[in-house]
Amino acid sequence: MFILDHTQAVLKLISLAQEPISGEKIAAQLTITRAAVWKIIQVLQKKGYPIISHRRRGYEYQDNGFLNKYLLQAGLTSNLQPQLDFEIHQSIDSTNLRAKQLSVVQSIKKPLIILSDRQTAGYGRYGRNYSCPSNSGIYLSILLPNQTNILNPGLLTTATALAVSYTIEQQLQVTPQIKWVNDLMLQQKKIVGILTEAVSDIESRSIGQVVVGIGINFLTETDKLPEQIRNSAGSLREAVIKAKISRNQFIAALLNQFFALYKNYQTGDFLPAYRQRCYLLQHQVMITQGTQKFTGQAIDIDNQGRLVLADGQHIASGEVTRIRLQ
Repeated sequence: MFILDHTQAVLKLISLAQEPISGEKIAAQLTITRAAVWKIIQVLQKKGYPIISHRRRGYEYQDNGFLNKYLLQAGLTSNLQPQLDFEIHQSIDSTNLRAKQLSVVQSIKKPLIILSDRQTAGYGRYGRNYSCPSNSGIYLSILLPNQTNILNPGLLTTATALAVSYTIEQQLQVTPQIKWVNDLMLQQKKIVGILTEAVSDIESRSIGQVVVGIGINFLTETDKLPEQIRNSAGSLREAVIKAKISRNQFIAALLNQFFALYKNYQTGDFLPAYRQRCYLLQHQVMITQGTQKFTGQAIDIDNQGRLVLADGQHIASGEVTRIRLQ
């Protein structure tokens, strides 16, 4: 019990230290013994935290991408830091499922970020399985209290796609393209999937909470993905290695971008930037919506985030199954 009570405090000190910190200094700050510090560090290392011991210099945290809430919080803007809670898993069935489970048993007052190193039952739109290799992707869900009685999932999904695009552009210096409504592509291969789900309040018959799920092929080695998706899946791996950025740093930057857009997303002010990145526009497309299929030239994204076809149809949701680029 004694070790467990101080484990997070030790992890926080080492994670945020700008240089190696000695066991003596940690012990003094937390009013515990050096032996207790050593035992706690052994526990943390066994859990996977990359804490390195330097003789006569102390302990150093070397961020290798292992998910760490203190590094995530440190990367947030100062005004955002107190506004978010984190829940981190090494393995989970699905971060979106976890968010929905929590929404049933509790009403959150501030956004909760759920992250996992691995998903065993990740899913995308229409319940499709989503391949989630361990330690190489970013799998996160944002559980949000609904700000109003009205939810526009089209605008929220498009705002999320733009936030991810901004983050990739600024942190990795590569320019993805957006495939309306919820995918990001690089060199015509999918690197990001987004799934927005509403959680209804049965008593009030209103949308009580919202889940935004984001899956990113961050350091994914595409040749190790299931054979059936290798030709369509891409990865940010090359750009990530070149930029020397960790998952913790990237996720924090993404959350900064997301919440900057989220606070006013219902105005649609971000849509001009989204349209510039949406590569479907001015191309012939086929859209599947349940059993229905729509074919036509995509000419615009309207102010509700809907795809506009040349014949005047406004498509609120669906999957673009074919694009004629020439």
